[in-house]
Amino acid sequence: INLSRTPLNGVLLDPFCGSGTILTEAMLMDYKNLIGSDNSEKAVENTETNIKWTADKFGKILKYYNIKILTNDIADIANKIDSNSVDAIITEPYLGKPLRGRESKEELIQQTEELKALYINSFRQFYKILKPSGTVVFIIPRFKCGNEWLTINIKNEISAIGGPASPASPCEAGRAGGGFKSEKIFEDRDYLVYSRPDQRVAREIWKFRS
Repeated sequence: INLSRTPLNGVLLDPFCGSGTILTEAMLMDYKNLIGSDNSEKAVENTETNIKWTADKFGKILKYYNIKILTNDIADIANKIDSNSVDAIITEPYLGKPLRGRESKEELIQQTEELKALYINSFRQFYKILKPSGTVVFIIPRFKCGNEWLTINIKNEISAIGGPASPASPCEAGRAGGGFKSEKIFEDRDYLVYSRPDQRVAREIWKFRS
């Protein structure tokens, strides 16, 4: 949320909201316009429960918040949220099947390819609902295979979405410049890596602007 640098009156969306961690943290930071979505009914139920718990625990009055929670697949989210209406998308998406450490390199490569397709399709949806110059803070996993990390390299594909060569919709074509641009988190690197030494999955934290 801090990395997004979104004003407090901005609209924040977590399209893989899970149990609502990002949304409840945003509530505690006094963001009032929040949208959550997940394709799991159980996850949506947990999010709603945790929002209510957070409000009760920390004295937040829900009638002063504009919070929408949707049960929806990411592939269809642009049909549920108005075009050009979201200031920031902040999310940890589906990171693949839990790893046991016995997976072959081929299995891990297959998982990276499946996730790559999911993430690219997600960004196509994001571009439709973000405001011009909207922000996406997004986790991209990497997987430990022996002594190497298998990464999901999709910066170029994400940068091309909505670009002038192949706009996905008339409203996208009208944006100056088009496409996503990654913003460096460090001077020498676009992303931050979060992991512990014993983890088989590390998280790359990326920031893109539409």
